Amino acid sequence: MNHLFRFLVIAFFVLAGITSSKGQWIKQNSGITASLTDVVVLDSTTTVAIGRDGSILKTTNSGETWYNSTAHLSYIKPWNAVSFFDDTTGCVVGDNGVIMTLASGGKGWRWHQIPANQKCLSVLQASKTEICIGTDSGWVFSTFDTAKTWHSEKISKWPVRAIFTYRGPTTLGVSKYALTPYSICTQYVIPSPSWDEKILQPFQGLGSEGYDAEYCNGGGAGFIVGVQGDLRAAPTILRKSMSDTAWTHVTTGIHGDGVFHGVSAPTEKVIYVCGSNGMIYKSSDGGDNWINQSSSTNLTLNAIYFYDDKKGFAVGDSGLILYTSNGGITGVNNDDNYLPQGYELKQNFPNPFNPSTRIDYSVPTDGNAAIKIFDVLGKEIITLVSGYHRAGKYNVRFSTNDYRLSSGVYFYQLKAGKFVSTKKILLMK
Repeated sequence: MNHLFRFLVIAFFVLAGITSSKGQWIKQNSGITASLTDVVVLDSTTTVAIGRDGSILKTTNSGETWYNSTAHLSYIKPWNAVSFFDDTTGCVVGDNGVIMTLASGGKGWRWHQIPANQKCLSVLQASKTEICIGTDSGWVFSTFDTAKTWHSEKISKWPVRAIFTYRGPTTLGVSKYALTPYSICTQYVIPSPSWDEKILQPFQGLGSEGYDAEYCNGGGAGFIVGVQGDLRAAPTILRKSMSDTAWTHVTTGIHGDGVFHGVSAPTEKVIYVCGSNGMIYKSSDGGDNWINQSSSTNLTLNAIYFYDDKKGFAVGDSGLILYTSNGGITGVNNDDNYLPQGYELKQNFPNPFNPSTRIDYSVPTDGNAAIKIFDVLGKEIITLVSGYHRAGKYNVRFSTNDYRLSSGVYFYQLKAGKFVSTKKILLMK
């Protein structure tokens, strides 16, 4: 028995090592319990995250350790958004019009205040001296001399939740965009610097609203994420290329309820979105198809940011920080040259397990596939994988660390097209 136990333990850690090396989302220790509201990746090892407790967290080793600069700040507020122009010039904004700027050269945070007692919700550090801030009352405050003087304009009756730019080649000046829950405002620069507001028709239904937006780095389409609430709280993505006249719905294939809170588009083809209940979805084809990634948490994710198409962070409630080094892949194609002859769902290993186990499965044709966990009463409790799959051999890791699951029997199911296969799984704590 001792030899068998040793073999199972060794096999478990070998498999866990293989899985983690494939780049799944890994939880990191932030050192705080307050909600983290935004995150920005500055280079291959440096990241800054902010929180509602006034924390400004920074790592210089990809999140192995986080340093909290709150104690060194002369004035702190609950922070709502962060933006950097380069790795030494950035801005953090918070409640009551308070902002902090990191001076050019990165020599320390400096306290400022916009000329109004409004909650700052969004920020764009457009250059070393230009900062654009959106507030909860629909005002935009801009400075071109690092907060010495301000220009203000009321652009909407709704809160300005995101300020962003087109990040592709342009010869007509860089336009700015401001997202409210129900509209998109554009500052074209040429011929006029005034903001032009247009209603987003997809968000006019009851309970529908937008939360975050971004254009793809290097060119390509822009994406707005939020919720469509006409019939239920459906996580929603809108898309618009520069040649399109309007923002339109993207068919995601997502059937569960929830809200998307953040989007990051590091390339023209690769886009990530995150939201409630730990949702993270990825598209590798410019938004045509989306694959669910297992974040192993049911906490709300408030923001996501990728340095390139593989390395990124997501932050959320209760001080949650998630990190991936190669795109957060949870379903891994083990053999690019392997084409399965049929659908297959293998028994998880190890089984019984605590806290993690691995599930292997195969799909012989391109199409949507899902792996879900059910309790003994047949109630769906977790979606591990859901989205478009290329034909191939996959595996996914199921970790119970962030789910309040008691010991006992559960079931996992592969559903792809008309194929359905269910197997029993045993959790022993």
